[in-house]
Amino acid sequence: MRATLIGRFLLFAVLGLIVLLPLWYWAAPWLAALPIWVAGTVMKAIFPWVDSFEHQGVKAILVTLVQVRMKGPQGDVFGELVPEVSYPTYGYGLVLLWAMLIASHPRRWWLKGLIGTLLLVPAQAWCICFQWLRDVVVLSGPSGAAYLKYPSWANEVVVYGYQFGFLMLTPVAPILLWLMFDKRFVAALWLEAALADKPEPAREKARMH
Repeated sequence: MRATLIGRFLLFAVLGLIVLLPLWYWAAPWLAALPIWVAGTVMKAIFPWVDSFEHQGVKAILVTLVQVRMKGPQGDVFGELVPEVSYPTYGYGLVLLWAMLIASHPRRWWLKGLIGTLLLVPAQAWCICFQWLRDVVVLSGPSGAAYLKYPSWANEVVVYGYQFGFLMLTPVAPILLWLMFDKRFVAALWLEAALADKPEPAREKARMH
């Protein structure tokens, strides 16, 4: 394929990532507020063992009533499980979306970026929720399982939800949003690819002779 549209797009996308990543990391404590609030509100509404949640910088902290065995100064003791999630683990898709929008530069790209930022919140909240669930249901050990009394298949559901969020939602959601926001540019890329794969007339004639 000729390095015209695709080459320019990749160049500007990489430059956009280089510029935006430090800005995103600086703003991460504020950007994390909404997805953490959504995740914490959903968890508290669904699970009775959730006591509260906290937002500390880029950390999403879930305070639970689940009793787990922990090491103390005078032996093992029981305490409440308090799992933490780092927002940047699942929030980097925001930078990817903005970098692709800047690179392709569709009409009203800044408005589409703001809309995409809001649309990514449910995906980020999903990932936060399922890492919390993984830490509580799967990684809490026998003491946590005894407290929750969940069936064994619940572990499989939680692991699947966590892996789907980590492997699919986080990297793929911003790409899908970009494809939706800039269909004209995507069509131009497909057209360029088709023209590049088509043999030139002179070569076609040479083959006929």
